Amino acid sequence: MIFLDGDGEAIAQAGAAAADIKLIGAWKEIQLDRLKDMTARLGLGTIQAVLFSLDEGNELIAPVAEEFCLLLFLSAYANIQEAMMGLRKAIELLKKDIE
Repeated sequence: MIFLDGDGEAIAQAGAAAADIKLIGAWKEIQLDRLKDMTARLGLGTIQAVLFSLDEGNELIAPVAEEFCLLLFLSAYANIQEAMMGLRKAIELLKKDIE
């Protein structure tokens, strides 16, 4: 898991990860920003999370506050629903510290 600011810079990370995790985090944060802009323009509501399903596994990114997001790396066999529940709990805790 990696905690990112609005510029895609890693603030903190947990767990074993590849050396290029910060680059991946920055790229995913940029994609999240684009998706948030598109959904706002189309009046589709607020993004709760975005799932990137890849050959190596899944990546789940979710906004925490206006300028922060969490990126969770999952195996291809992980339970997405459980991951979302854990991600929501982490977001609630982070929001308390940020606000």
